[in-house]
Amino acid sequence: MLSEEKEWLDHVRKGNREFVELEQHHRRLERELNTLVKRRILPADEEMRKKTLQKEKLAAKDRMNEILRQSKLTEATH
Repeated sequence: MLSEEKEWLDHVRKGNREFVELEQHHRRLERELNTLVKRRILPADEEMRKKTLQKEKLAAKDRMNEILRQSKLTEATH
């Protein structure tokens, strides 16, 4: 990661609590998903849980990217 990107992320983290919470949620989902993925065969309920986690993780990442885009647009107009 470029130092400029890291600085920007740090700036957004300081000013946007939702972004920080989404990052934490995303990491928790990633850990839980990794636990499930390590097992080769999953019962149907765990397979459904895996798919749900993947969707939640993607939604969190999408929202984080939206926050970053909005933040850059706001910064550019000021």
